[in-house]
Amino acid sequence: MSEIRQKTVNGLLWTFAESFSLQIFGFVQGVILARLLMPSDYGLIAMTGIFFAISYTLIDSGFTNALVRKNSREPIDYSTVYVTNVTLSLFFSILLAFSSTWIARFYDQPLLRDIVCVNAVYMFLQSFIAVQGTKLSIELNFKLKSIIHVTSTIVIGVVSIILAFMGFGVWSLIYPNFLGLLVRGLMYWRFQHWFPGLNFSWKSFKEFFAYGSKIMLSGLLDTAYNNLAPLIIGKKFSSSDLGYYDKARSYASIPSTTASNMLSKVTFPVLAKVQDDKYLLASVYRKMIRLSGFVVFPIMMLLAALAKPFVLLLITEKWAPAIPLLQVICFSMMWYPIHALNLNLLMVRGRSDLFLRLEIIKKIIGLSILFTAIRYGVFWLCIGNIAGSLICLIVNTFYTGKLIGVGYLTQMKDLTPSLLSSIFMGSIVFLLSIHFSSYLLQLVSGTILGILIYIGLSYVFNNRDMSYSLSIFKENILKK
Repeated sequence: MSEIRQKTVNGLLWTFAESFSLQIFGFVQGVILARLLMPSDYGLIAMTGIFFAISYTLIDSGFTNALVRKNSREPIDYSTVYVTNVTLSLFFSILLAFSSTWIARFYDQPLLRDIVCVNAVYMFLQSFIAVQGTKLSIELNFKLKSIIHVTSTIVIGVVSIILAFMGFGVWSLIYPNFLGLLVRGLMYWRFQHWFPGLNFSWKSFKEFFAYGSKIMLSGLLDTAYNNLAPLIIGKKFSSSDLGYYDKARSYASIPSTTASNMLSKVTFPVLAKVQDDKYLLASVYRKMIRLSGFVVFPIMMLLAALAKPFVLLLITEKWAPAIPLLQVICFSMMWYPIHALNLNLLMVRGRSDLFLRLEIIKKIIGLSILFTAIRYGVFWLCIGNIAGSLICLIVNTFYTGKLIGVGYLTQMKDLTPSLLSSIFMGSIVFLLSIHFSSYLLQLVSGTILGILIYIGLSYVFNNRDMSYSLSIFKENILKK
């Protein structure tokens, strides 16, 4: 138990360090770029999102999760996944390049043809280092993986800003990715000095496909659904409207997606090692759920409360239409890490069939809400997403309760202290901050006040998640 806990904690600390440093740098970079570029530039990138997201899902085919989950891996397994990945990447890159003219005509944006073709080349090149990153996750070497990811991201960010200053416009968001890819490839080779090989085994392929195909279909549904709203907004409204929506969603997704990715990267390989111990699995899982809510909920409520000074002070008045969208999206995105952890558990238990079943049910619910709300505008689409997120939470927790006895009521009981404290804190901050005339004063004082209120409430009501977080800090940071 102590070994598993230590690996989990170390993994969380390194992935947190990675995520935190990337978010700080990415935030600063994003602010600078948002001031230099136009909303329509971001809208153009978002228009192509659904096509590349679907392609990446089909390329992976769930093989990455299957490889991580398998306890006894042979060199042929790595090589088979590598060859499959590169082959599928080549196919879909060519397919997207040939489809680029049609995509440009669909949106009536001629520039999209070149954007799609260039990104198709990047997608193909990226496949050559995908398995190297997976191997680090399997070995629980989150330290090295974090160092490589942070380094390449910083390179991309710095070059993006330089190109934006030079007037490259939308290409400032595209060209630097190639340099970042080169940096990652060189660092993988320098520190791993390992190549998966070019061998292929139909036996390994069939084994991974039997498990991964259901994950792929689930991911395909999720990817298509998540990118359907930008597609409809880009077609029905302007590229600027899509830019406002994309920017609001990107800011709201920073804390939720970061927490979700961090927990998924660590918990999946670690929990895979104790997948047969139901009680240990349930214990660790509940801690991850509580820790996720304890960290994410207050950040989302604080961001919603301070959305106006946040947007106007940092990225100027030209992004003002994104403010109400950001406030609403925070209430739907705050549940994202909980959704992801529930689905992650199904993969750990090997129930990709249940994973797929849940995705189909949720997408039917989500599409019904999407097509109903979009008729009233982008704002009401965001309102509908809140209802969809809460309904899907009930759906996601159904099989978690069946498999390890941690269902909806148990999870909500674990999350309630952090949820109520966060809502109360956000309400107080919003009501008090509007009385300050300076946006800077609103943002700074509101953030400090929010942190103090939340910590105070957690201390007064003896929130055990705060105690758990402090114990991790004392044991793994102060002692070092």
